[in-house]
Amino acid sequence: MTRATQTLLLTVTGVVLLRMAIGDTYLNYVNAWMRWPLVASGALLVVLGVLELWHGDDEQDTSHVPRAAWLLFAPSLVFFLVAPPALGAYFADRAETAAVEVPEAGAADLPPLPDGDPVLLQLDEVLMRAFFDDGATLAGRRIEVTGFVSHDDSGWYVTQFSMSCCAADAFVMRVEASGADAPPDDQWVSVVGTHVPGTGMDGEGVPEISVEAVEETDAPRNQYR
Repeated sequence: MTRATQTLLLTVTGVVLLRMAIGDTYLNYVNAWMRWPLVASGALLVVLGVLELWHGDDEQDTSHVPRAAWLLFAPSLVFFLVAPPALGAYFADRAETAAVEVPEAGAADLPPLPDGDPVLLQLDEVLMRAFFDDGATLAGRRIEVTGFVSHDDSGWYVTQFSMSCCAADAFVMRVEASGADAPPDDQWVSVVGTHVPGTGMDGEGVPEISVEAVEETDAPRNQYR
């Protein structure tokens, strides 16, 4: 690879990182805290590319650049033309289900749900309460959960991905929705209903919600939990 090609690759890669981080696109691939490291990395690559171009002296004939070298530009080109979206229903059907983190304390130490009707809960809290105390703190309470729609042969689910660092380590959280027609896959919804007793106990299966209302909504800025 010639020096000019190396310089161009550095610069293009830096521009791609900056473009991802300046907007919200980076949230489709990495956690929110990684924004500024991406900005710093992108800026550094652009500066290095410009300095190399300014001070470099490429004596090689660019006609001898191996064709395979140009494939290094493919990921950047794909991003500019078709930026992959956040993980959705297709991956949810194939992903590993979240492992619920169970507190060491006894079930009596789980606090009751806050006041409100319905109570807005994150999916991981529904999973924990259904597993840890067999849904006792959910009993008789109307809850509201938000996520995108996925489905399998058993039914449809309100779903969300959680990740520690990036999309590569994402795992799925979901609750089954019963008693209502399924919206299209990947449509974000807010669902109001009640936990079905006995579902999701002991970490077996998926908690189920008997649905009272389904409202389609826009996807949030950050689609990961």
